[in-house]
Amino acid sequence: MVWDKTKPQGSTKIRNLGVVITPNWEAIETADSTLLLQAINLADRDALGIASDPTAIADSVITFCKKDASGKPQGYAIDPDSLITKLTGGSLTAANPGKVVFPNGLIIIWGTGAANTAWAEKTFALTGFTNNCFNITGSANGSTNTVGFDLVSKTKYKVKASSASAYHYFAIGN
Repeated sequence: MVWDKTKPQGSTKIRNLGVVITPNWEAIETADSTLLLQAINLADRDALGIASDPTAIADSVITFCKKDASGKPQGYAIDPDSLITKLTGGSLTAANPGKVVFPNGLIIIWGTGAANTAWAEKTFALTGFTNNCFNITGSANGSTNTVGFDLVSKTKYKVKASSASAYHYFAIGN
C-alpha cells in the first residue's frame, strides 16, 4: 500500500462514530506535541516484527499491551525514563499470614509470631520471595516492647524482643 496523504479526507470518520479525524490527523502529520492520544492498541507487536516494547517519549507515559510468557495479554506502561511497569497479573492473599504479588514482581509478605529476649531464627509463614528479601520490619503486638528483626535469607529472618512478646511483621522482596 502506498502512502496517500489525501486519505483520510476531512469527512472521514473513525468507525461509525460522528467524530471526524481531520484535527487529529493534522496533529499526527505535524507531530503536534499537544496531541495526547487517550488509547493506543499495540497488541501483538512481536508478530509484526516490531520491538516488544514501545520507545519512551519525553513527558509522557504510554500504555500498551503485549502477551506474557504464557501467551496471555497483559497491560504495561513505559515512562519517559524507559521504565516499563506491568499493570496487570498480580495476586493477593488477604489473610494473616498473607502476601501481595505486584505485576512488576515486587512481593510483600506479612504475618505474626512470638519473640523472646534472645535472637531466634524464624521462617516466613508464606513462601514467595523467588529472588531476594530486601527488608523486614515489624512491631510488638499491643505492648510497649521493642522488637528487632534481621534478614537471614529469602525464606528466613531473626527476631528478638525487649521482653517476650507477640509481633507483626512485613517483609518486602521479589
